[in-house]
Amino acid sequence: MSLAGIGVAQLDTDLLAQDEHYVMGDAGEDPSPELNAYEAFNIAVGGDSVRQCNGHPCTGWVEDHYPDGTLKHKGYYDQGHLTVYKNFHPGGGVERDFRSSDATRSTQRTWHPNGAIRSETRYRDGIVVYFEDHYVDGSLRYVEERHRKEPCFTRMELYDAQGKPVSMLHMVDKGALEVEQLEYHPGGALRSKGRARYNPARMDTQRVGTWVFFMPDGSKAREEDYIDGKVHAVR
Repeated sequence: MSLAGIGVAQLDTDLLAQDEHYVMGDAGEDPSPELNAYEAFNIAVGGDSVRQCNGHPCTGWVEDHYPDGTLKHKGYYDQGHLTVYKNFHPGGGVERDFRSSDATRSTQRTWHPNGAIRSETRYRDGIVVYFEDHYVDGSLRYVEERHRKEPCFTRMELYDAQGKPVSMLHMVDKGALEVEQLEYHPGGALRSKGRARYNPARMDTQRVGTWVFFMPDGSKAREEDYIDGKVHAVR
């Protein structure tokens, strides 16, 4: 399956050419389970738990603190479910900020302990429609955007530690659900270029037309013609 396939966000290893070495930046440590636990009370991100306060579903503003007394969590609960909240790192900086735009749309932003932006996730009806991830220094590492109606991506980009693109995908024909894919050698030289098309009936994406492959010096290595996702001719 190509980068435009359905499903969860691709792993870095799925986006990197396996025969070449890319210098990727520091993505930072995963959010602590202690702070991630609040998502269980957030329906907008798939949570289905109800937080209890004095034996009843929490309603209104609730605060939690670390053992030293510093603020860990402040959220507004409606019948035990979070609607707006912020979590804080042990050092005092904001760890995440979740808020809803309306009944169907919401956004969550997270930060590294050093204060640099870590991620932004946009939800619609409980489904992730946009996600971006940043290195510890705040530079963009990865971004993806999903089609509004079909279970496929309209945009996917991965960058190395120097900000050079590793892999790019952008939808170029919304009617045909066709995307253009660009892959790069380490350092940013174009490695390959071609198109792929998503088939709703098969829920799969296949390469179409002519794909061009390049050497690191920019010279053309070969061309491949695809029919029904399979190589028909090489020249």
